[in-house]
Formats: sequence, C-alpha cells, structure tokens
Amino acid sequence: MNKAALSILTAILLLSLQGCGNRMWEDTKKTTSDTFDYVFDTTPTARSYHDTASVPIIELNDRAADVLFSNVASDELTIHSAVFTAPFTNQNDPGDKSVFGRTMAQQVADRLVQHGVRITEGTPNATDFTYAAGVSAEDYTKAAGLAGSSRELPPRSAKLVGSYVIADRYVYMTARVVRLVDSTVVSAHNWTLPITDSVREMLPQLNAKDEGLVPTVKTSFND
Repeated sequence: MNKAALSILTAILLLSLQGCGNRMWEDTKKTTSDTFDYVFDTTPTARSYHDTASVPIIELNDRAADVLFSNVASDELTIHSAVFTAPFTNQNDPGDKSVFGRTMAQQVADRLVQHGVRITEGTPNATDFTYAAGVSAEDYTKAAGLAGSSRELPPRSAKLVGSYVIADRYVYMTARVVRLVDSTVVSAHNWTLPITDSVREMLPQLNAKDEGLVPTVKTSFND
C-alpha cells in the first residue's frame, strides 16, 4: 500500500473516532444530567432554603385555628361563650419568655375571631369556673339533646392554651380549647412549623445555639 493511500485511511479513521467520541459524550450527558439533584436514585430530603424561607407561618397557624373551630360542637360552647387566651409555652423550658409563644397564640386567636369566636382579653373570673345557680352539667346535656329546645342556659367560658417543642428543623405545635367549668378539652390540634429566619428572630435561643458551635478544623497556624 503506497503512502498516499495509507494517509487517506488514517484520516478516515481519525474522523470516525472523533465522531464516536462526540456521540459518546452526548449520550453520557443525557444519562447523567440528573445526577446533580439525585444520587443513588433517591431524591433530596432537605427542603431548599428559599422554599423554607418563604413558608407562610401565619397561614399554617390559620389552618390550625380552622381545625380547632371545626371541632367545637355547639353543645360544648356557643357563640356567646367567652374564650380567654394565654401565650403558648415552651414544653422544654417553661420559663421561656420569647415573643414566639405570644405571637403564635395571637395568630391562632385572631383567626378564631374571624370565625365569630368571642376571644376575651384579661383573665377569667371566679364565676367562669362554676355553674350558675340552679344549673348543672346535666342541664346542658339535656338541652343539647332536645331538638328545638327553647331553654336558655348561661354560656360556658373556655380558654385557648398551647405549647411548642423546638426540634432541629421544625417547631412542633399543639393547641387546645379547654372549657373552664369542668376542664374539658373541647377541641385540640397538632401541627408543625418550619424553622425559618422569621422563627429564629422570635426564638433567640436558636441563634445562641448556632453561635456556640466550635469549629472542627484548624483556623490558625499559631500554636
């Protein structure tokens, strides 16, 4: 085979190999394009920071209040029942005076007001814890069981109470509506709130925890 034919054959082989290489690269890109987000065929478990930061905390509390309201039966409380409120407490630290507990309780109470609940400022009176003269618990049971009963009974008061537990990524919330005269829980609900920047602002202990982290790598060349 002369040199001219050999040169032509070599050129053809090089072009062919280059085409195969480009084709392999294109095929590889198609099969690996998703590996940035998905490793070992599993989806990421952590929520994107921007998604977490944009979670509307007040909307989650509104939904919780909607559930609390829907669970209260008319024979347990009426639209005339006074419902007192108290700041939600930290279950792990009852002495926690952060604004978080007051804000969460206020948001839930404000939503109940929109449903027509008589949220009442101040503290309950002694009469809120006792039945009126000549009235007993059985009277309310009988009145509730009589369709179209015209008997008027004094409305019984209640209190909205709640608590929270701070975890790594969420704050676990619980709230109850408690009837004062007999300490009966007439409604209860549990929900979670993601720890966003706004939640951190209301819970200073979270920022203090982060500031207390000790670096695990050497940050200085001095002994």
